[in-house]
Amino acid sequence: MSDAGNSDEVAPSDAGQRSASEANSKVELRVINPNHHVFREGEVGDIAFIVRTGTIEVYKMTDTGELILGTVGKGGMFGEMALIDNQPRMASARAKDEDVELMVITRQMLEKKLAGMDPFIKALVNIMTSHIRTLAKSLSDSNVSAS
Repeated sequence: MSDAGNSDEVAPSDAGQRSASEANSKVELRVINPNHHVFREGEVGDIAFIVRTGTIEVYKMTDTGELILGTVGKGGMFGEMALIDNQPRMASARAKDEDVELMVITRQMLEKKLAGMDPFIKALVNIMTSHIRTLAKSLSDSNVSAS
């Protein structure tokens, strides 16, 4: 899914995850080189990421060029909305100025976490995700028309 980088597997405890219930599972790590993409806007999203080291830049393309939406640093998560609502990626993400090490969060991992969740909370997460997508589209559209 990335333009460049390496993939490795580590035990969750090595990746900063201390949950005893996950001690026997493996978490995939990816290293993304500077200015290389993790994913691009419009792609199908079947995994999310947690930043272990480095900084990810998230942006959208507009008629006038790139619109930087923000950055994600150590401990931050990105790409999760596509996992929650099965919609294409809303934005592109790339390593900023240095190698970035990422933990991969698969759909299966997320579904396992959500399985024990209260149905009300699951519905709330889905509603909030829908509202965020709508707001992001409105902001993007208004930024394009203001240019």
